[in-house]
Amino acid sequence: MSFYISDSELEKFIEEDISPIDLTSYVLGIGDEKTTLSFRSRDKIVVCGTEEVESIFKKLGLETEFMMPSGVEVEEGVTFIKGVGKARDVHKAWRTSSKILESFCGVATRTSHFVKAAKSANSNVNIAATRKNMPGTKRMALKAIMAGGAYPHRIGLSETILIFDEHIKLIGGLDKLIEKIPEIRLSSLEKKVAVEAHTYEDGIRLVKAGIDIIQLDKFKPEDLKKFVPEAKGINSKLVIVAAGNIREDNAEEYGATGVDILATSALYFGKPADIKADIEKI
Repeated sequence: MSFYISDSELEKFIEEDISPIDLTSYVLGIGDEKTTLSFRSRDKIVVCGTEEVESIFKKLGLETEFMMPSGVEVEEGVTFIKGVGKARDVHKAWRTSSKILESFCGVATRTSHFVKAAKSANSNVNIAATRKNMPGTKRMALKAIMAGGAYPHRIGLSETILIFDEHIKLIGGLDKLIEKIPEIRLSSLEKKVAVEAHTYEDGIRLVKAGIDIIQLDKFKPEDLKKFVPEAKGINSKLVIVAAGNIREDNAEEYGATGVDILATSALYFGKPADIKADIEKI
């Protein structure tokens, strides 16, 4: 998949681990011996981060012999990237590469499981990952969820108009917001207006006010099943988002409610992928 990760970000990954030498390799006298570094999964996974590891290989003096691209699903035991270079350079690349692959293959695989669960109940539902990723990992986290079949909910504050309770309180309450919706629409004609609701009644009021997207926070599946037909009856083009406590173990149940989008932070957090690094002297 095509996804831009800057050289400066990759340099930061390297600098976190190498500052400034590999002391162990130095004292052991590990040097110019030609050596391979490859990675294989101990489980079935969705690959993510191989392009970045290939760049790290190059920066540290390794050549990539082969690589499977991000987004590919591989079976247990399959080697999906392999590099070759001097032993001392292999040891510099080893741990940084492992961290990238374990972390972001983990996110991509978890996302794939979530997407499959939700779509088993509703093939049209979209899975959207919120911007609550671990700080400092934004671009790689977004790449990983997309490799797994999800999409960003929104990338940053300037991307969409999404009005929360915290905004509504500051402008004087829900009645004031409903009064302002025509003005909001005129001020940003290229953007859709989304509002989060915490109760059924507030959600219906907002739909009647003419918003484009309603985000329903922590609604139970049975309430969503009632809300969807009523809201779509008011506005057939309305986009309905379910958010709050949506996880892989309940994704199918929420997918079956008829909402258009499931928004979740759960994709980012969990067990890393179980990946084995193999280092061999040629």
